[in-house]
Amino acid sequence: MKKSKLLLRIRIICISLIACLFLLGCGEDPRSVVKAQGQLDPDKEKGILRHLKEVEWPQAYREQDTVLLDRILGDDFQMVTADGDWSNKELQMQRIKAAPMDHDHFSYEIKRLDILENGTGIIAGTGHIINDSTETIYQSSNILVKRDGIWKAVLSHVSGVSELESMHNHDLGKLPSEGDFTYLLGSWKRSNEAAGKETFEHWKKINDDLYIGLGYTMVDSDTIWKENVELGRSGDHWHYEVLGQGDSIPTPFKVTKIQANGFECFNPVNEFPKTIKYLRDGAILKASISDGSTEIPFEFEMISN
Repeated sequence: MKKSKLLLRIRIICISLIACLFLLGCGEDPRSVVKAQGQLDPDKEKGILRHLKEVEWPQAYREQDTVLLDRILGDDFQMVTADGDWSNKELQMQRIKAAPMDHDHFSYEIKRLDILENGTGIIAGTGHIINDSTETIYQSSNILVKRDGIWKAVLSHVSGVSELESMHNHDLGKLPSEGDFTYLLGSWKRSNEAAGKETFEHWKKINDDLYIGLGYTMVDSDTIWKENVELGRSGDHWHYEVLGQGDSIPTPFKVTKIQANGFECFNPVNEFPKTIKYLRDGAILKASISDGSTEIPFEFEMISN
């Protein structure tokens, strides 16, 4: 009962704070904020806010960049954690000085991004954290105001922390730790591409624990799609990470099956694909991506070693 009352009190306080921010523009004269807002380019400002939340904020925690975090957080910043504890800018600065955010993978999925008439920015969405074989998600909302030309976070609230399906949930037992992927090496051209397009993959070996790939599609002389791939060993297992065109962070997959001339990798929490397969069949390199219901096949012919 006491815990329920505490959570209710925290919610009431958060709602009150947000209401005050909306109405008062964080202590500034609402008329001046509205006037300034009218001079802003909404699309440009939303792009700045998106980059701040998806790239810079995680970067500050990951790289222990106190200068960057100081720029992001307002001096009056406050945060309510998922446990109902209060934090502030000073405590967050101490946190990143003590230890970096050490996750295998982190991304933030923005579900709401608005700039209100009084100059208040709202960012809300879902954080995705992957460590080893497990993804944890949380929900958060963030209030920001623009001061002296710089967006500053003044309030954050985190809730709904939950653990999702394990990336080890397959029928193969322990993830394979040994693998030789030299059959990928060379330059390949897709033979089953749609008319008018040309798709290529180039693979090279950096060392026994790391292979890197580059894939791209061209129409005439224009590159319309590109991705960089890293196939590497992490401790006792292999990972396959894809950095697509326009992405700021890679999407990770666990290699769940290795054979003499092929492999499979899996990420159950990725929307599409969830499974990626490669198989060398004589002079042909076959690949596929799927989500369990839709599968896209690829066939490549070598054009150079």
